[in-house]
Amino acid sequence: MIRHSSLLGAAIMAASAASAQDAPEGGFNLSFGIDQRFELGRNVDLATPAEGTSATSATTFSFGLSSITPLDRIELDVAADLRIENTPDTAGTEVSFGRPELGFSYVREIPDALFSVTARYVEDDVGALDDDLTVTGSDGTEIDYGVTLRYEGLRTAPASIFLEGTFDATEYRDTTDPGLLDTDTYGLTLGTVLRLNDVLRATVSIGQEREVEEPGTLTETTTTRVELEQALANGAVFGSAEHATDGTENRVTLEFGRTLSLANGGSLTGRIGVTDSDLGGNDLIASLALTNPLPDGAITASLSRSASYDTTAAETTVDTRLELGWTRDVNESASVGLDFAWAVSDAPSERIEETELVATYSYALSPASSLDVGMSYRTRDDLGGRAESPSIFLGVGRSF
Repeated sequence: MIRHSSLLGAAIMAASAASAQDAPEGGFNLSFGIDQRFELGRNVDLATPAEGTSATSATTFSFGLSSITPLDRIELDVAADLRIENTPDTAGTEVSFGRPELGFSYVREIPDALFSVTARYVEDDVGALDDDLTVTGSDGTEIDYGVTLRYEGLRTAPASIFLEGTFDATEYRDTTDPGLLDTDTYGLTLGTVLRLNDVLRATVSIGQEREVEEPGTLTETTTTRVELEQALANGAVFGSAEHATDGTENRVTLEFGRTLSLANGGSLTGRIGVTDSDLGGNDLIASLALTNPLPDGAITASLSRSASYDTTAAETTVDTRLELGWTRDVNESASVGLDFAWAVSDAPSERIEETELVATYSYALSPASSLDVGMSYRTRDDLGGRAESPSIFLGVGRSF
């Protein structure tokens, strides 16, 4: 779903883009950003019965640093916000400083090898970070952080190798939902890329993932994957086969897809497949993504269907998501946009459906500053009933 409760992600992306584009080769580039957003909404947590009105003022400060040389690339992005809010969950008007977000990446690359390190840290409300529809409206704070190390060798040879290690952690504070548990996940993947000819490539990998969930539940998953991709004049065709087992469930997934470069500069990517679990049976999985530029704007669309089996609840959940976007330039300085999102989590125990419609008017005050004003309308249907949340917002941002 589209999230508007925080500007941290947008601020970091803006700082990162500015750093990467403006950094002189071999030197450091610094960028700063400040974004102010005012939002007034009713029942913003989509609670049933409906809660009262929430008023929020969020000032987001962001900082970016980057350096580019022929061999190395470094990027660091930091953001945090000052928030003044009066909501049904606060005791009157409260002021807080926090919601930090940090992203770091280092890449060293030569023709025959690559080494990279990426790290992240983000802290925000549970509903702002978790896309799982079942935790919408949960109180408390979620903290996500992790690091990924990757090495690739023999990249110019017919058969190259890669090794990737990951660590991801999720922690919760001040939450009353018993289903939100602290989790540490460790992963290690070893693979090879086979360049069968100039246009055909195969990737074979095996990975081990170890998930430790509070208060000590351990799940180990082994995943074996084979991918084939053939380049075409206007895109590519690809397919994959994957087997994953955690000692309780065995799942086999087959997928085939096609990417297509459109004549107008857009792109279309589609894939379809089937996933089969020895516990949950088989399900159709698919996705479609379209980007279509227009003379005075653009259209984007995406649709996906996925399935997973919950061993605790002993049931299969099918997730379906649809997102549509349209933008149109009014003149050189102004544009309007419409975004629609629809998501369904369908399980035998509960069907959850959420929709969101957002209308935005954007105006470039200067090359480095912008103004956004708009409104949104969200709904949620679940076992507890139907919830609605209308809101309006105003945002002003500037980068340095």
